Amino acid sequence: MEMVHFIPPSHRRLVMLAAQAESAPILIAGASGTGKGGIARWIHANGLRAGKPYLVATHDIPLTERLAQAQGGTLLIPEIGSWNLSDQRLLLNFLKTRSVPRAEGDAMPMLLNVRIIASTDQNLEGRAQGGLFNMDLLERLNGFRIEMPPLRERADEFEDIARGITSEITRELHKEHLRSLSPEAMTALHAYEWPGNLRELRNVLRLAVVSAKGDRIEAADLPEFGSERIDFRATRAQFEKIYLLELLKTYDWQIEKTCRMTRMDQPTLLSKMKQYGIEPGPTPLH
Repeated sequence: MEMVHFIPPSHRRLVMLAAQAESAPILIAGASGTGKGGIARWIHANGLRAGKPYLVATHDIPLTERLAQAQGGTLLIPEIGSWNLSDQRLLLNFLKTRSVPRAEGDAMPMLLNVRIIASTDQNLEGRAQGGLFNMDLLERLNGFRIEMPPLRERADEFEDIARGITSEITRELHKEHLRSLSPEAMTALHAYEWPGNLRELRNVLRLAVVSAKGDRIEAADLPEFGSERIDFRATRAQFEKIYLLELLKTYDWQIEKTCRMTRMDQPTLLSKMKQYGIEPGPTPLH
């Protein structure tokens, strides 16, 4: 099992144990962008439920329905501190009984085999003391608790993290010829405090990979660093346009293929092309 860059070395044994503990609920805590979702996916993919459904709960779909859809697999409940007390009680009851109520009028509950992984960027202990979070649910989730540190506290790992993310992005964008980051680029990245954590670093490196022209990423390929943080609003449109152009070229300007390979729905792609003035390319020869 490859231990990827978003898992701190000090946490790797705990994460491996979490993957092997097939049914135990897990709580992953940490600031926004620290890699909580990546940890959850890794645990599912490297456990006994790999190959079974991996779903994410959302507030627009009833929690009971989402649990049923995840039968046999894993359900991630992101930012569980924002879920209402009624859903918290339903989840607590599920963890106790492995069942959820059926449709109204059916007395028999629905038995389910679903692993729960919850994430939070809030102080759940404080919320529980204030009556905003179910204390019994917190105790059950705390049995397997993984605390994700902010990127600024991972200075010793930073270069390995940056290289790992870069490698991942170059494979995704079919730019494997980009083999490294120049020393100047690494120095610039290392000097920044990364208030947006791994997510912010990934955004910067994705833009750099798209922009790079040589066989490595240079400091000039990075977006401009401000005195406190990068202004991503100013660079997002530039990145999206370049990124879409690269994707369309990679898949021979075939809209359906581009959507299928990138898991992007067609209306979104067409809307983005119109937004950035990207005209459909030439029809590929067959």
